Parts: sequence; C-alpha cells; structure tokens
Amino acid sequence: MRIELKNVSFAYGGYGKRRRKKEASSSVPAVLREIGLTIDKGEMLAVAGKSGSGKSTFTQLLKGFLSPTEGELLLDRVNPHTAKRPERFDRVGYIFQYPEHQLFAATVFEDIAFGLQHAGLTPEAKEVKVRAAMTAVGLDYDAFASRSPFELSGGEKRRVAIAGVIVLEPDVLILDEPTAGLDLPSRQALFELLHRLNRENGMAILWVSHQLDEILEHASRLIALKDGRFLADGHPARLLSDPQLLADFGWEEPPALAVRRMLGSASTGASVLSGRHESVEETAQRIARRYAERSHPVYLS
Repeated sequence: MRIELKNVSFAYGGYGKRRRKKEASSSVPAVLREIGLTIDKGEMLAVAGKSGSGKSTFTQLLKGFLSPTEGELLLDRVNPHTAKRPERFDRVGYIFQYPEHQLFAATVFEDIAFGLQHAGLTPEAKEVKVRAAMTAVGLDYDAFASRSPFELSGGEKRRVAIAGVIVLEPDVLILDEPTAGLDLPSRQALFELLHRLNRENGMAILWVSHQLDEILEHASRLIALKDGRFLADGHPARLLSDPQLLADFGWEEPPALAVRRMLGSASTGASVLSGRHESVEETAQRIARRYAERSHPVYLS
C-alpha cells in the first residue's frame, strides 16, 4: 500500500474537520504545515524532531485519527475520508507509546482477539489468526494464550500489544516511541521483530523516536520535523552527518557516525560516509580488518 500526503496542513482548532483556508490560517496556528510525502511498501522509516514539532499529529493523520485541515491524504490513490470504504484505514496499524497501558482483557488471547470481534470469524478461524500473530511476535501460543497480560514482563506486554494490531494484517505499522521504558535486551528484541515483519511480510514500519543511534541502526529513511514542517527527508547516515542539520535540531552526532568519520579520515583522508548505510556490525568488521592489515604488513621484495 502507498500513502501519499499532498500539501497537508493541520490545526487542532478544527478538531480534524476541514475549514476554509482563510479561517484555518488566521485563527489557530497550524501544527503541521504543507506536508508532502510518499510512503511505500517495505520502508523502515523513522520520524524525529523536538517535542511539539508535530510528530504524533503527523502519525495520527496517517492512521485517520485526524483529518487534514488543508491538502489531501491518499491511501492507494484513494482519499479514505471521502471514499465509500473508510475501512481502508484498517490497513494502517497504530501502536501508541506504552501500548501495554491499553491491555484490558483477562487473558492474552482475549486481548489479541479483540480486534477480530466484528470480523465474522468462527472460533477456529479466530484462533488460527491469534496463533499466527503470537508466533509473529515471538510468543508461544500454548505458553501465553491463557495467561493474564498483566503478569507479563514489560517486553512481553509490548509484544502482546503489537500482536493485537498485526492480527488485523495491516500493510503499514506505525509506532509512537516504541522503545520507551524498555531495557536494552527488550529494545533489541523489539527491533528484531519489526525487521522480521518488514522483511517477511513487506510491512512498512514507521516509528517516532528521539534516539538517534536507534534511528541510525534500524531506519533506511529519516524524516526530521521542525515547527510542523519537514526540514529533512533522506538516509539517516547522510542526514545525521550534516553539521547544519544537527545544529538546527540541537542534536549531537551519534557516536557510531563519529567513529566512522574519524576512522575514515585517519585511514584514507576522506569521509567514510558515501550515502550507503553501514550497520554497527559492519563498522566493527571494517575496524578489525584495518587493524589486522596494520598488524600484519605485507612487504614487497
């Protein structure tokens, strides 16, 4: 599924309803201004910016919780706000920050299956879907289905919340600061899950984050929002190595990028950043190779 935003602006004073352009521009300040964007299948896209920059408003527009004040949002070239099939927004899954706070059912199974209650499925078909969703997030059905979600660990609760969304088989999954409150092992496990959904299901993953190292490691595209506008859109390694962009946002250069830059300058006299994303593991391997080359020089006769 493709999502397109065409010159989209939004002001909360309209409560998501369209207003005349003159009224919208003169009464309540716009939270988002003239946003143009395309999101395609299979992307790993991070959204970053200071608090109040419009990140959450932007993601809620994508899900349909809010409607543009100006401009147009299209899902596969159709405006779901005016179409006869508003269920198109069902193809966009949304997970709030601290989604475990939204768990409510007595068992994990009931919580995950809640979104299927109006799908007209037999109990057997519902179990198949819940089992598949639990398998996708790494929860063993027999071990977890009958347990209370409130007795699980923080990482397990978050997996249950994600399963409750992907059981509906969305094409796009949006997460608002998904690693907030998680320890390092849980954060790593969460991104392993997101990469697997992206890789195996072709699901587009879009998440809001304040963690630049996390974005550098996991995103293939970064959108930087400032004062309701897109200030930058591109590959994280390129954007986060731009001194002017870092200064505009008050960000510090991620340590991994600083190491790569210094490594490249010291060994070749040139920057190692050529626009190609390099993982931390690749950087470590390259450091090891160069160390080995220096430790075992080759002498020519």
